[in-house]
Amino acid sequence: MLKLSASLLLCLLMIGCAAKSSHQLTGQARAAISPAEVMVFSEAPQQYSEIAIVTATSGGSLSPGNKEKTADVLNWLKAEAAALGANGIILTSLEEDVEMDRVPTTNGTQSSINNVTKFYQTARALAVYID
Repeated sequence: MLKLSASLLLCLLMIGCAAKSSHQLTGQARAAISPAEVMVFSEAPQQYSEIAIVTATSGGSLSPGNKEKTADVLNWLKAEAAALGANGIILTSLEEDVEMDRVPTTNGTQSSINNVTKFYQTARALAVYID
């Protein structure tokens, strides 16, 4: 039964591991390109055309400052921008959010609720086209 409760806990944690991304068009979308072609900027280049605001949130991590989750969020931003034909993103924010989840567990005879702290990376960027 201990394996069952550990499996249940793992499944519940994995549900929160999927990253999410979205966009809000602010300009004209172009033909999609490969995410590998999208450059990341911390400051705006001299000339560009604005396409959209893109956001991405990682799935939950049990440890703060998870560099893999940061890389995942940046890759999701690049993929979202590439789908809109943007060849660059200007990173405007990268933050870590903390959330407490209550996870039910059982050892076969007793059930309990455990608190699990999860850390999420959230990023926002401006998707742009640079000539």
